[in-house]
Amino acid sequence: MPGRKKRRAVEHSPFSIRHSAFVVVVLLASCAYLQPPVRVVPQPHLVALTAEECRTLLRDDAPVDSLLAAVARSHEYVGKFPLRRMHMFDRDVSAADLQSALDAVADAARGTDWPRRVCDQLRLYHVELPDRLLVTGYYQPELAASRTRTERFRYPLYRTPDDLVDVDLRQFCPACAGQVGKGRVQDGNLGPYYTRSEIDAGALAGRGDELAWLDDPVEAFFLHIQGSAVLRFDDGVHMQVSYSSSNGRPYTSIGHVLIERGAISRDDVSLQALKDYLHAHPDEQAALTAADERYIFFRAVVAGPIGSLGVPLTAGRSIAADPGVYPPGSLVFLRVAARDGGAQHVMSRFALIQDSGVAITGPGHVDVFCGTGSTAEAIAGDLRNPGELYVVVPQ
Repeated sequence: MPGRKKRRAVEHSPFSIRHSAFVVVVLLASCAYLQPPVRVVPQPHLVALTAEECRTLLRDDAPVDSLLAAVARSHEYVGKFPLRRMHMFDRDVSAADLQSALDAVADAARGTDWPRRVCDQLRLYHVELPDRLLVTGYYQPELAASRTRTERFRYPLYRTPDDLVDVDLRQFCPACAGQVGKGRVQDGNLGPYYTRSEIDAGALAGRGDELAWLDDPVEAFFLHIQGSAVLRFDDGVHMQVSYSSSNGRPYTSIGHVLIERGAISRDDVSLQALKDYLHAHPDEQAALTAADERYIFFRAVVAGPIGSLGVPLTAGRSIAADPGVYPPGSLVFLRVAARDGGAQHVMSRFALIQDSGVAITGPGHVDVFCGTGSTAEAIAGDLRNPGELYVVVPQ
């Protein structure tokens, strides 16, 4: 056997002993550079569907009127940038491409058998991801409020303070084009703005910047995550408020904090579970909410809620996505699977990318706006499902 011959050679030849020892040393040294096989993770990319595949796939389960309203709002936004070109994975699209897609789906949706007509005029591309798409939901709460501070209403909702400074980082860092920092000038120096805990402790008190006062610190905290609300005053007047600005501090999920502490399991995390935990542990509220340094300022709006494009959101049709990955205002087709792996999809429809959020990053996560009120809250709070996303462009 070859192994035996090698052992005899080693036993009877001093040269072979020295030579073999050298080889062993070299092999051992080389092992320091050997690594386990690298798992190649495919990069996100687009895969075109044929017209027949498109016809088989397209089943829109939401009212056509809501699609037309959402399309019109995206058209309004995209029309402001007629020469803009955007990169979408491995292909480029222009504002004109996005407008053409919006026009085509709106025209088709006004007729009969419109999904088939869409497939004749538009091309769908499946967003192929290393892992399945995560689809979550958000909503607009309706909250009792007061215009003045009372014993019951003690938690302020602030408008953007006068001393909050927006900093165009491109002026200091050429590679930071498009990024805006937040801060305040103190003693002639520009520094970070107050944290959530500093504001909650009274850093902005007495300035007259309160838009309204709320009666529940937990609802006040989650309003900063949802970004908009309908406020109900005791005289019957309603006020629509929406995101205006932030303190520029980083966002931290208190769900992640509670998971790391072992206070709640990953499988049990939901909006309602987090609210229930905070309500059941009032002594922990301040420390937990302070873990999220980001603080949101609001403004009153006539119609809303308003997304990051500056246009009103449409329940069930507007979604939030990372604007660095998916062009704002663009048309997509979204399918949301059941969490139990069943064949029936819980959502299958055209949607418009009309919002963004600090927690919605990368190509693998989109957030569906579910509407206003308690029903929308229940739907959004329970939505944490796998899904599939298709971008829509002209043929």
